[in-house]
Formats: sequence, C-alpha cells, structure tokens
Amino acid sequence: MEIKDCIGIYKNCLSPQQVSAFIRFFKEKDFKPSSIIRPNGEQVVDTTNRCVEDYNIDLEKSITETHWYQYIKRRMFLVYQKYREDKKILPQVHDTQEITLLKYSAGGFYKVHVDSSAKIPREISVIIFLNNDYEGGHLHFYDTEHKKIILDIKPEIGTMVIWPSSFLFPHAAAPTTKGTRFVIVSWLS
Repeated sequence: MEIKDCIGIYKNCLSPQQVSAFIRFFKEKDFKPSSIIRPNGEQVVDTTNRCVEDYNIDLEKSITETHWYQYIKRRMFLVYQKYREDKKILPQVHDTQEITLLKYSAGGFYKVHVDSSAKIPREISVIIFLNNDYEGGHLHFYDTEHKKIILDIKPEIGTMVIWPSSFLFPHAAAPTTKGTRFVIVSWLS
C-alpha cells in the first residue's frame, strides 16, 4: 500500500448549512497568530513557516461553542470509524487533543511539516474544509523527503481528510491567493 492510500477523504461530513452556521458564529472570534512547535517542544510564532491565525474551540466559553465542539468531535469520530474500516491498518483512538479553527487570509500558508513529535505525540490528524470562496489553499501531501507532491487535495465544503500523524505524512497548506480560507484541524489520540 502506498502512503497516499492511507489518507482518507470523506465528502459531505458537514452540510453547507452547518458550515455556514459554524462560520457565522466563529468568524469574528479573537483569532491569534498560530505557532509552530520546534523539536525541543518550544512553541513559537514563525510566519516564515506558518502564516495563519487560529482560535481554539473550547467547552468552557459558551453553550453554543460547547455544542459545536461536541458536534464536531462526534462527526470526527464517526468518520474515523469509517476510515478505520476502509484502511484496516490503524489503532483505535478515544479522545481529541484539541479542536482548532484556522483562518488563512490572502497570503496565508503552512510549509511542509508533520503533526507528531516526541514532545507532542499524535496518532491521527484531521482537517475539515469549511468554505471554498477563496483561491489557492490546496492541501498537499509530500514524499518522505519533502520534495515531491504525491497528493493534491482541492478544498471542498464539508470534506474531512484523515491520516496518520507520523513522519511518513509530510503535508502543507498551499498559499491562499485570494479571499479567506477556514478549516478545522484536530488530532485524535
């Protein structure tokens, strides 16, 4: 099995109406510049590698936010069960490490990286595309040398992408060239 065959792409995980309601509720929240995690575990803002803002969705902020957190978490686990059945290779996971909304303004990107490290171990990565009224912003998966794109995923509303968080799955968010790109990211463990 090739690496790209271990990446699950599931369309219509959220309806356009759900996505619209989600974006309306969250788009004016207090987004902060996103950080990267260095090999020593230090988190720093480095806009030469990652130019995006984030907002951590939390159970403690409001009833509506708690509802969205629980709903998104449930959808991720339902799709993850389908993914496990489809791929027949992955461990069972039981929790989320976080659910974060990312906001890529025009020029926003995240260079090639992997999601797991010794300091922050993760099992499964999840991205949910929320809108498509922008240009650019494709999700690219690379070979293990980080040189060649092996899979190019064009964002579609409500599509969930799931893959193992290991070093075998380097990926990047291509620059958003026009408009604002919203995605949900999470990690299952």
